[in-house]
Amino acid sequence: MSDGPHRSLDLRKQWKKLAEVGDNQAYANVEVAQAAATALASDFINEVSWKLINMLKSIFSCSDNSLGSPEIALQQLNDARALAGGSVFGQNAVSCSEVLVAEGRLELQAFYDAIGLAAKMRGLANAKAVEEHYLRQSTVRRANNVAGRIKSAVVGFSESKLGSLLIDARSAITRSHKRKSKSGLDDGVAFS
Repeated sequence: MSDGPHRSLDLRKQWKKLAEVGDNQAYANVEVAQAAATALASDFINEVSWKLINMLKSIFSCSDNSLGSPEIALQQLNDARALAGGSVFGQNAVSCSEVLVAEGRLELQAFYDAIGLAAKMRGLANAKAVEEHYLRQSTVRRANNVAGRIKSAVVGFSESKLGSLLIDARSAITRSHKRKSKSGLDDGVAFS
């Protein structure tokens, strides 16, 4: 399997690994789900800025919307769209947030659901890309199998749990970078 179609896949390394795992029946479905979570977390960390995450969390927490007005929240989401920039993942997070706010959901749980829904959109889109690549490089049966296993893993995630997992992964990376930046004895509070 080491020279399978996953090697020439035009996606990030974690998606290549997911395609390899999904293509190999020796891997259990739970392992496919773990690889999918890792691939989604990688995309989220690389594409969605902390500014956008904090803005979305603030909107769902009604920090600047003491009345909990969906109209105010929708305007704030429209303003937040600029923070997503060219990130499809970020734009999808804003779009999913708009849908949930329009449904009247202005609570922290909806924030995690919005992130999870955007992640599922990414996962299903990339499953389609994997399928198309395998159709060009291998057989229809193999393409359907790998795509089916990836789609099943992505759809099987709870939106809320997936959103929470991605936020926690992003937070862990940020904490890790902060610790690395101040690691020596001379690193400390600068005196003026």
